[in-house]
Amino acid sequence: MPEKKLPTVAVIGAGTMGAGIAQVFARAGCRVALWSRSEATLDAARALVPDEVLRTRSLSEALDGADVVSENVAEVVALKQDVLASIEAAVTPDCLLTTNTSSVPITLLGTALDDPGRFLGMHWFNPAPVMPLVELVAGEATTATAMERAESLTRRLGKLPVVVRADVPGFVVNRIQYAVLREVLHLVDSGVTSVADADLAVRTTLAPRWAACGPLELMDLAGLDVVEQVSAILMPELSRSAEVPESVRKLVAEGALGAKSGRGFYEWPGERVDRVKAHRDAVVRQLTHDG
Repeated sequence: MPEKKLPTVAVIGAGTMGAGIAQVFARAGCRVALWSRSEATLDAARALVPDEVLRTRSLSEALDGADVVSENVAEVVALKQDVLASIEAAVTPDCLLTTNTSSVPITLLGTALDDPGRFLGMHWFNPAPVMPLVELVAGEATTATAMERAESLTRRLGKLPVVVRADVPGFVVNRIQYAVLREVLHLVDSGVTSVADADLAVRTTLAPRWAACGPLELMDLAGLDVVEQVSAILMPELSRSAEVPESVRKLVAEGALGAKSGRGFYEWPGERVDRVKAHRDAVVRQLTHDG
């Protein structure tokens, strides 16, 4: 059954992603509570969430009256399972339980619950207030009713749901993303092109084309006979590596973790981080007609 009213929502985990999710629910008119074990994390979230969002270190207070729970703790199976079990024990039997994860199987997390039928993955993308899409991932025990409730809720939040019918690693978006990343890194590591030119090729050609149509729609426009011919040439040549790319391993070993450490594939002085993030968000909003 679709939600008949805007739900009361408990957002568990107040890091950047949790705070962003709380912001989305609150702006849609939901009553929202945001929980963290850390007072410092809650203080940091104050800059991101509306004043009417309850911020608390009490799990029972956060879960009081909740119709929907969004769990956003670290990507550690045991931690998520412990938190989810505590959540289930404190909420009503009809409360919809969701987890925000990009890597942990939903079915595995659901084994910590007495009623995994009402549990599913609700995978948001960062920054949650900007990105238009939410993946809804069914575990093996997730009921059709739970998925329908989540899909209806996602649309009422103004987000676009992508229904993931099988609990496969990476779901849909990350599998596509990492397939592209594997080939990009293979081309860079093999000396075929530079980091900057690889980014330029995606940013100026693939990204806008895919934003306009999507890859399968573009195949239809190109003609599937052409796709068949090109596939016969290119598919055997593409990287099939199952290893972490060497350039990534090397940078991580050097402590060059990207923007958060000041260096990765690029140098990241503080002002560049802010500028690139602002540009990213503006482009996403423009492409998705959001504000």
